[in-house]
Amino acid sequence: MGITDNKPVRPLPTASTVKMTKGARLAQAREYAKQFVFDTLSAEDLKKMRRNAYAYAI
Repeated sequence: MGITDNKPVRPLPTASTVKMTKGARLAQAREYAKQFVFDTLSAEDLKKMRRNAYAYAI
């Protein structure tokens, strides 16, 4: 006959249950943000858009 353990099984801590430090959260957010690429407008593009908008308004 075997010995039974009456203690409940506790799940391992996950990222959502572990309190992270501010630096760890910031590092995680930076890594997450790296997967997104945004096209940015150059200063020349902004000038062209502003001129076109002004010409259209006149």
